Amino acid sequence: MFDLRSTITSICERWKYKMEEVSPGIFRVDVAIKMKDESWRYQYVYVWIIPGRHMGKDVVYFNSRCGEYNPNINHYKLLKEGGFGTYAQVTVTTDKRKDGSPCETIIVQAVQPIELTNETILDAVLYDVAYNADIIEEVYFGGDNN
Repeated sequence: MFDLRSTITSICERWKYKMEEVSPGIFRVDVAIKMKDESWRYQYVYVWIIPGRHMGKDVVYFNSRCGEYNPNINHYKLLKEGGFGTYAQVTVTTDKRKDGSPCETIIVQAVQPIELTNETILDAVLYDVAYNADIIEEVYFGGDNN
């Protein structure tokens, strides 16, 4: 049986990422991304299991918020950004602002079927989601907002 908590904990210990269980079974990982200039940026990635999502089978789901959708975003360029993900994809999801009001949010997400994964793959998926979300957040939303 797959144990998400121990797998994510192991990845976080290896890379010294901070991790918090924000609600039962939902983990927020603060992924550290080393930049070319040797500085560090950080991106939150949320990770949990969604039962039955992939042809009736369970998946590990990852997502990271980039910023609130608005019609002035260059959609063509944003779609092109999706091509840089190995495991990750860019999408829009229904969300809530900090004050609880509804909005649409640009996120980077990945869906990894549990039966086709292991810790090494999840480590790569986690970083891929964080890295791509961080770039989109910087380019389209002016910096570290999430």
